[in-house]
Amino acid sequence: MAWLIKDKRDILEIIEEKIKGKKLIFTKYYQIRLAERGIEHRRVLEIFPQFDKVFAIEKEKLRFGDIGYELFYHLSNNITFSIAMCPKKDKIEIIHAIEYRRNLAKRLGKN
Repeated sequence: MAWLIKDKRDILEIIEEKIKGKKLIFTKYYQIRLAERGIEHRRVLEIFPQFDKVFAIEKEKLRFGDIGYELFYHLSNNITFSIAMCPKKDKIEIIHAIEYRRNLAKRLGKN
């Protein structure tokens, strides 16, 4: 089950406590999915630290009991970018990145 977090204070708290300043580890799955989607790794590295553009976070319990976070970045009227990750002590495993060129209102519960 996933929880959608849209409150700006809660988003900032998660970013500060769970994400900022940790070493990024890129999983094999991430590498494969990036190639399939035609997204450049450099683009993910450019977008990742732009935390001021995060407007929602999906929090979910993952398969092996870890807590994962998917950050949704508003890049323009037509483009939303998401980066999914799993924080582990002093590092973050990046699971996937997706660029959406469509309205995510239904998925993210916007009106």
